[in-house]
Amino acid sequence: MGFGELGAQGIEGGRALAQSLDERVFDDVEWRRSDEERLDQALAYLTKKKSAAAALHARGITADAHLLAAWRSKTRTPDAEQQQLVQQAFRDLRRRNIAPYLTRLFNADGGTQIEIHPVNQKAVDARHRRNLRIRRKNIWRWNPVIAAWARQDSPEMEHLWQDLMSEMDSGHRSYHYVRHIGILG
Repeated sequence: MGFGELGAQGIEGGRALAQSLDERVFDDVEWRRSDEERLDQALAYLTKKKSAAAALHARGITADAHLLAAWRSKTRTPDAEQQQLVQQAFRDLRRRNIAPYLTRLFNADGGTQIEIHPVNQKAVDARHRRNLRIRRKNIWRWNPVIAAWARQDSPEMEHLWQDLMSEMDSGHRSYHYVRHIGILG
């Protein structure tokens, strides 16, 4: 029987951890920003960084400094597809650039704790529900996790998640899929 066949709802733990890292880095006040403001933020970041051209090129955008400046000053406007690619290039570059800082921050003082919220079982028949609780776990060495997140390497994030969960007690398999992971600290 596969995950979700009885009605449980959640996502893979590695993906949830990557989403939490994304929220930490990108969504600080994003819920208050319009699409235009997010584009301005991305363009401002990309015009300041030396490796921006490579990040843009990797996403298929052949924009030089003049075009970025025109987009930023709003004398020209990128189409919807270009805007999406600019956002992706921004996120790619930001992940790479912030990874060393996050690694130092989360490794400091003996690691950083995460809070693991189990899957949502509201749709599961009562006789099939498991007694799962919110768990906390300290991650001592974030280096491989942050490196895989920065590369957006989903299979590696899942592998690392399985390793982290195997360090827990015998109920660790119940946390292969989760509802959410919070990073404490």
